[in-house]
Amino acid sequence: MGSVSLSKNNRLFWLGRYAERVYQGVMIIRAIQDELIDGDKVDMVDLKNRLGMEYAFASVEEFFQSYAYDITLSDSIYYSADQMLGNGMVLREVLGSQTLSYLQMAMSALEQAKESNSCGLQLQWVMDDIMAFRGCYGEYIEEESTRNTIRCGASVERVVTMIRFGAEEGSLKKEILKLINRLYKTKLSFDQAQLEVINGFAFSEEGNKDVLLSSVEALFQI
Repeated sequence: MGSVSLSKNNRLFWLGRYAERVYQGVMIIRAIQDELIDGDKVDMVDLKNRLGMEYAFASVEEFFQSYAYDITLSDSIYYSADQMLGNGMVLREVLGSQTLSYLQMAMSALEQAKESNSCGLQLQWVMDDIMAFRGCYGEYIEEESTRNTIRCGASVERVVTMIRFGAEEGSLKKEILKLINRLYKTKLSFDQAQLEVINGFAFSEEGNKDVLLSSVEALFQI
């Protein structure tokens, strides 16, 4: 699968981010559903802030419908899935039809979840298809820089989510080190100053999470 142009590199990066955003979004919904089953109250203001959203929701039910399925909402899972699939379609020749098919199946499962009164199974299918996509591109895309460009996008999204939801610091640092390792195996342009901030956090005892979040978001010049 031949060389990849700058515009395709950008699409590969965002394919990775959007695919991971879909996966993390479904995990968030499932975690909230578990809290409700356990009888816990969901703090909607805190949830909105952690997600970095500008929108306020009157209820958990409204949040579920909007965050999961509103394509007009740029923070929604459905919007991210649509962008994920759109980038995948453009990259068909790079990804191959088998790899692309898992993105299509993830979108189809999300659409089925939208129409279901009990969407747990369909949302699990979404996660399964994203996992299959990860495995498939890792196996079938020959060019290392192409694989790692997708993985960089995924790592950025994963680190952002981990910061916002207060992940254990050891796990966060491991993911940051994965990101740093991967970026050197791509043809992506990145901001050296932002990388130094991120690298400093990975190897220090303490660090400002807000500064880290800003640096991670600004790392790649895409």
